[in-house]
Amino acid sequence: MKVVDFKKYILQKAEYINLALKNFLPKDNSVVSQGMRYSVLAGGKRLRPTLVILAAELFGVKAENVIPAACAVEYLHTYSLIHDDLPAMDNDDLRRGMPTNHKKFGEAAAILCGDALLTESFNLITKSKSSERNINETVRILAYYGGYKGMIAGQIEDTLETGRWSGKNKILLGKKLKFIQIQKTADLIVASLKIGAVLADADKEGLKALEVYGKNAGIAFQIVDDILDVYADKKLLGKEGSDVENDKLTVLSLYGKREAEKKAYEHIKKAKKAVVVFGNKSEIFVYLADYIAGRTY
Repeated sequence: MKVVDFKKYILQKAEYINLALKNFLPKDNSVVSQGMRYSVLAGGKRLRPTLVILAAELFGVKAENVIPAACAVEYLHTYSLIHDDLPAMDNDDLRRGMPTNHKKFGEAAAILCGDALLTESFNLITKSKSSERNINETVRILAYYGGYKGMIAGQIEDTLETGRWSGKNKILLGKKLKFIQIQKTADLIVASLKIGAVLADADKEGLKALEVYGKNAGIAFQIVDDILDVYADKKLLGKEGSDVENDKLTVLSLYGKREAEKKAYEHIKKAKKAVVVFGNKSEIFVYLADYIAGRTY
């Protein structure tokens, strides 16, 4: 039986995605184009576009057929980070160890750069190689999970609860926190998996399994993110400030570190269970679940 070096495999996927992003991004010297390149190519784990590719490969479709969709998801994810960093939201000066987009280009340019990445993501996803029906469905998925019922809903709740959650009913806050975890983070992970799978003509059972996996892996990702925000080396995180300083509602602020770690483990366990239906093909998804739980930045 062939032994796969999953870490090397994921790194190769990230390199492939980075090359594709450089190819797709605009090459002109307008401020907006410079800002798009600056933030998209600033680094990152490329987890979401990797999931697009892995989901497609799970159902027998090559990465080259879905790479535009993978990069489209990264465009949308990057737009959300640019806007998250703005003074009206998280007010961050650093992202991945570099000045945030608005610190580099100004607030107006950063807003428009984010807008450009968002709109271009829908153009880029249509360049994938699949049936027209499948491509139309992926556009719908990206719009739904990235839109006002998905990621933006989570961002709104996260922003509105900042500085206002202390002293409120813990049960109600727990529900609000779960909503934030799912909508703000897990939804785009689910979208990534479903987009890759739909482009590959996945069946309903496969799509459902990936949806359950993505939801639980995404919640765990956000929990670990909250823990790292307080306990990790800020140089490794490439950012300044913390959720504590901003008085954010997080799993740490509500439950404490030990309970947070327990909840992350429970969701990782559920994620792994969901992909058992794929047999040996599930190994890469199990590896990624463990990576999410054990990451240090």
